[in-house]
Amino acid sequence: MDDEKHTLDQRAYQTARTSGLLAGAITAFIAFCAFQIFGFTIAETATWMFALALMAASGTFAAVYFVGRSALRKQMPAA
Repeated sequence: MDDEKHTLDQRAYQTARTSGLLAGAITAFIAFCAFQIFGFTIAETATWMFALALMAASGTFAAVYFVGRSALRKQMPAA
């Protein structure tokens, strides 16, 4: 039972990690394009890219991890 629970937790973590990285990368790209189009300096652009990507990645990771883990545990057979 513990081995199955660990496997489900690991699957939830890996899914959340991948989702968080994708969200952070997409956010950084969009932020770079937007800030460069509007004429900000590269230092301001890099600062905002980092901040926005970090917030998007961490928020996505947390949401996907907790919701995904909960959903996977509900599917786990009762012992």
